[in-house]
Amino acid sequence: MNKRYRFFFLFLFIFFGTILPAQELPDDMPKIFYKNEKTAGIYLNSNGWGLSYRYGSRINYFEKKIYDIDFSIIKHAKEIKSTSSFLTSESFIFGKLNHVFDLRFGYGKQNEIFPKKNPGSVAIRYFYSIGPSIALQKPIYYKILTPVNDSVYIEREEKFNPVIHSSGDIRGKASFFTGIDEIGIIPGAFIKTGFNVEFSQSENIIHTLEAGFMVQAYLKNLDLMAVDDNQQFLFVLFLSYRFGKIINAQDISEDFYKRRKKKFKLF
Repeated sequence: MNKRYRFFFLFLFIFFGTILPAQELPDDMPKIFYKNEKTAGIYLNSNGWGLSYRYGSRINYFEKKIYDIDFSIIKHAKEIKSTSSFLTSESFIFGKLNHVFDLRFGYGKQNEIFPKKNPGSVAIRYFYSIGPSIALQKPIYYKILTPVNDSVYIEREEKFNPVIHSSGDIRGKASFFTGIDEIGIIPGAFIKTGFNVEFSQSENIIHTLEAGFMVQAYLKNLDLMAVDDNQQFLFVLFLSYRFGKIINAQDISEDFYKRRKKKFKLF
């Protein structure tokens, strides 16, 4: 198993193994019925990192509809930084063909497993979402030095070609905006699921740690590197931190809460 995956599963085992046994189910009526929420997040994936925005619309005390917009940078497992041999400090990833950015629009649900007993405790939830995904591929241009004679070189900006280019030919990367008009679009779809732990000390502020996995599928391979194992289907582990606020909070009665406890049979 890949070392990154082993570390990820070990983290999940320790993190949730520590929290779950200590979580007490609420005996008291919560003061606020959290109706809706807005959060932003930053997350680490097993193949990159990204940013996220989520709007949560409360269905009842235990369920919520979630609407996600995620933007991430996708990396290949074989990406290794190299340094130019031409006495410069510029670095580059040898063999990389494209920057790949992923834009996802998700719809799903979040369900409360253990609600918060008070603002100082934690809530544990599971969630899932599904939706379309758009991969944007922007070609990478390199500063290639071509010898004219033993002491004179001509610098050109070219895409990487594994047939004619070696690491010794590359002085560094060209500007990110070189090739911006050549962006390609690859449609796809995704499904993700996981758990989160909300640990805010305030009733109106949200601080959450979230972990899970995601499956992504595209209409063709993502051309990240000049290798044979670029993939069309991706299995991704993720860990994220989310923060935001409660909106449209409203009071609920103790009778309402007791009816919900009986209906869902969680206590």
